[in-house]
This record gives sequence, C-alpha cells and structure tokens, in this order.
Amino acid sequence: MYVDKDYIIRIRRELHQIPELGFELEKSMAVIRRELDAIGLPYTESIGKSCIIATLNEGVGNKTIALRADFDALPIAENTGLEFSSRHPGKMHACGHDCHAAMLLGAAKALKAMEKDITCCVKFIFQSAEEILGGAKSICETGFMDGVDTILGCHIRPGSPTGKISINRTCDSACSRGFKLHLYGKASHMASPQHGVDAIAMAVRVYTDVQFLRTRQLSPLEKIVIGVGTIHGGSVNNIVCDHVEMSFSLRTQSTPLNNHIYERIQEIANNVASDMGGRAEFEPLKFTPALRNDLTVSDHVQAAAAKVIGAENVTDKSESMGGEDFAYYLEHKPGCLFNLGITKPDTPYIPLHNEKLIVDEDALDVAPKVYVQYILDQMNK
Repeated sequence: MYVDKDYIIRIRRELHQIPELGFELEKSMAVIRRELDAIGLPYTESIGKSCIIATLNEGVGNKTIALRADFDALPIAENTGLEFSSRHPGKMHACGHDCHAAMLLGAAKALKAMEKDITCCVKFIFQSAEEILGGAKSICETGFMDGVDTILGCHIRPGSPTGKISINRTCDSACSRGFKLHLYGKASHMASPQHGVDAIAMAVRVYTDVQFLRTRQLSPLEKIVIGVGTIHGGSVNNIVCDHVEMSFSLRTQSTPLNNHIYERIQEIANNVASDMGGRAEFEPLKFTPALRNDLTVSDHVQAAAAKVIGAENVTDKSESMGGEDFAYYLEHKPGCLFNLGITKPDTPYIPLHNEKLIVDEDALDVAPKVYVQYILDQMNK
C-alpha cells in the first residue's frame, strides 16, 4: 500500500489558505474537482447541497463502503503565523476539515492506483456544512445511504499524540441542539417603568429558572449541558428594554432527553413572558443526534489500524459533549468515526475551534492508510 503523504500535505495547505463557510464553498470545491479529475474518479454534485461524491468501481462486487470528509471552515480569524495561513480574513480551518478533505483525496488516489485489486464499490463523500450541521443531513435526505453498506470517517484530535488512532464505543459525540430565544416586552422611559415590560428582567428569570431545571428537575446522573452563549438586549440606560435575544446550546446523550429539556425550556420561557406581560419566540438553529459508533465496524477499524500503526497505537477515546453530524449517517447504516492524533510530544494543548490550532502534518497519511486497509480487509465479507 502506498499513500502519498507529500500530496496530502500539499492539498491540505492549499485548502487551509482558502477557508469557506457552510454551503458557500466554491473555491474549495474547485480544488476537489480538479484533484478528482486528475485521479480519474467520476463524481457527482447532485447529492446533498454543495457536496461532491466520487465513486470507485461502480457496480463492482456486492458491497459498498463509503468514506466521508467534511471541508467547511469556521468564522475565526487565524493566528498561527503559518506561511500557508488563511487568505480569507475572519475565516479559518480551525477544526481540521482541510486535513479531512486532503486525507480523503489521498485515500482516493491510493485506491485508484490499486483499483484492479479492489473488489467492492467505494464512495468518497466530500461533505459541506458540518459546522452548521446541515451537510450530512442534506445527503441522507436524498436516500443516498440506501446504497451504502458501511461508512467510515476520521476527525483530527488535538492533544492526542501524532499518528495515534482512538475509537469511542459508547457515545462519541452528544446530541446537540442550538437555538435562540427572543423575549419581547414593551419600551418605556426608565423613569416610568410601570408603562413598560422589561425584556431584560424576563431574560434574568428565564436564565435562573433554566438553572433550577438543571439542578433540581433533571437527574444528576445524566450527562447534560445547558449553556447560554450570548444575551443581547437594550440600547441605552434610560429606556426599558423591549427585546432580548438569548442563544442556547443544549447537549445530551439521547434525543428523547434532549427533546424533553427543550420542551421544558419552552414552557419556562413562555410562562415567564406571559407572567410579565410579554411574549417569547424560539428560533431553531441546529440539531444533530448523538454519535454512537457501530461496535462491529469499530472492531474492524481497530484491526485495520493495528495493522497500519501497531495495536499499541490504537486506543479508546473518551466520550465527548461536542456535536458531529456524522451521526446522521449512522442513523441509516453501521459505521465508525475514528480519531487521529495530531499533536507532537511536549507541545501545549490547543483545542479545536481555536485561532492558534496547529496540526502536525506528519500524521496525515495515517487515516488514509487505515481507510485502505479497512477496505482490503472487508471488501469481500
């Protein structure tokens, strides 16, 4: 097996310089198209929104294995000092999606070179909008997963040693919901507050009651995050505020529990607003289910990774309350999202979604090798 590390690093650096957000990925898609054309793989853009899906060995064998990489970035101003830093102000590949896309292209190139030895069909998914949690859902809604047997993905993992693979077998990522709460009151002069309805006071009560919900109405044994990331309201000091916007992040390890808590927050906000003479409106932002890897596929990935880097370099990954829309694929077919260490020894830990995230590029040929080995192991089973 030969995986071209230099090629992967070159493509990764090119993508790193042109980060784009959500579904607006024209420059990045042009790079992916160019490379797929050079590799010689046919592809389509008719599945999902701003997604590219390439195919190796259409109709070959009785098994189809999908490999997925996301390639959208984040609205973060880069501060790494790298010579190939972002050329798009206020945007950065701070979650490693440039690495994911480059690694998948590296796997595609390696598999194309050994095409005659591959006895199954392979789908290469270049997915948009993971950060706003829309890309995977848009693909699954087309029925694409009906033609897939298993699916793999890889995510870089800061803090884990370079080249190490880790796999979670319980709950890799949480069921994640983002939403805004708009509280509407009535403006008046602060000298006559009785003529107004104070939206800031409503927000304070909602915030306090939601904390009470977490500490006294939900089991302390459940893993739950209820966070308020922003509160915006008011204009000047002498006017009663008539509108406050609060942004929430709600994370659990099950969809039913997440739905229950969301409904309770809605009840709390509506009751507080009604009691104070105002009203509440909710604005959904995003939702993704909990990500639970298939145990059998996880075992197969572990076995493939052990062949590539040695069993001692494949470890268990702890649970996370982060969100990852790879979970949508796993609602349809078995699969596994594994993690790749990208941090050199004695290097300070810098988390994902950070302006100073640095990736040790020496790790970038490991995931493609695991992809290829998994296919070789499983294509006839």
